[in-house]
Amino acid sequence: MTDASSHPLAAQAVGEPLPVYLSGRFHLVSMGIGDAGNITVNAQEVLRRADVVFGTSRLLETFADLLSGKELHDAGHGLFMDLIRKDTPAEKADAREAEVRQIVRRAAEQGKRIAVIDYGDSMIFGPQAGFIQEFSDLNPVIIPGVSSFNAANAALARDVMTGSTSRSVILAAAYDTRDDYAGTDTLQRLAETGSTLVFFAMRSRFQQLTERLKRVLPGSTPLAVVCHAGRSEQHTVVRATLDTAVAALQGRDVPFEHLVYVGDFLSD
Repeated sequence: MTDASSHPLAAQAVGEPLPVYLSGRFHLVSMGIGDAGNITVNAQEVLRRADVVFGTSRLLETFADLLSGKELHDAGHGLFMDLIRKDTPAEKADAREAEVRQIVRRAAEQGKRIAVIDYGDSMIFGPQAGFIQEFSDLNPVIIPGVSSFNAANAALARDVMTGSTSRSVILAAAYDTRDDYAGTDTLQRLAETGSTLVFFAMRSRFQQLTERLKRVLPGSTPLAVVCHAGRSEQHTVVRATLDTAVAALQGRDVPFEHLVYVGDFLSD
């Protein structure tokens, strides 16, 4: 992992104006995805200056050296969003949010710098994005980082913008694999655009995904599943077609976090 002390700002003269990204007192910071080395220098600099840090236990442990000596708190998962109430009773969720709200407000009143750390791109299905709305009066600054989409593109080693008939990419969550989904972004409509499709497929039903796409796309359309994106020693890529994908994944331990790419940019 890059040493934040080597960053030019670490030797900044006293009294010099700070860059805009450092001037705020509340930050949502991407730590990158996968390997710890995927954190950016800017993220390290923000955390070097932070007093209070919220994060998942896994992130707090991974970056323990960088966070040494700081006041650390559990950020939960999906606080200040509907997400937390999917798996947590409302009363318990309300109590946890009240606790975090009190900690943040007290720290802000004391003039402390607060950082919430997160994985990947916090603005793409990010579980900590609720902090931004809840504490909007603190003028939060978001520090971007390497996302699972960036890392999966690298694992594929293909330019996702090079489809034969389209230069567009659609990022989606494949909610239409659920029978009760009532959104306008159905899989049929997405497929009809001819764009490359990239699904953050955490809770989607893979067989339903391929079957519904085949209502529009040929079964020979290339497909790839990228698992553990960003983990250099662990990431895997499974290449198939809409027709063969279900069989190709049979018996494989597909993790919760995986991306599914569909499009002829994958063609040899």
